[in-house]
Amino acid sequence: MADNNNHRVAELPLTPHPAMQRLAHLVGTWTNEGGAPGTSVYRMGLGGHYLIQEFETVTPSGRTLAGIEYVTWDEDTQSLRSHLMADDGCNFTYTYQIDDDGTYWTWLGDKGSDNFFKGRLSADGRTIKGRWQWPGGGFDVVSRKTGG
Repeated sequence: MADNNNHRVAELPLTPHPAMQRLAHLVGTWTNEGGAPGTSVYRMGLGGHYLIQEFETVTPSGRTLAGIEYVTWDEDTQSLRSHLMADDGCNFTYTYQIDDDGTYWTWLGDKGSDNFFKGRLSADGRTIKGRWQWPGGGFDVVSRKTGG
């Protein structure tokens, strides 16, 4: 994912990419249970061009962490990509994908990374159950929409 899209200044769209609609079900407040419990609040911002997540969590090592993430369509990779920044100084990129069958993917970095989340969105769109995994570790996650 490029740090900017300056080279696309003459061709930036006036409306959000249609892929952003695949994330619309996330808008609202979510309670996360499992290896990193906490709360996430999602909203669409900047004319719907970005899904913005603000979160607080407790890491598996017991550290409290707060941060913000901006998800948008990335023309260079032809995928939903994000920048996540937190109060520990991290500045991570993620790739998102939601399949037609409700399978929900998040990869740290590029699609296909060996550090990823794979889960399933419930039929009512209010629960995501899955697992973060990476070489040598991982944890189960259940996220429930509690508001919005």
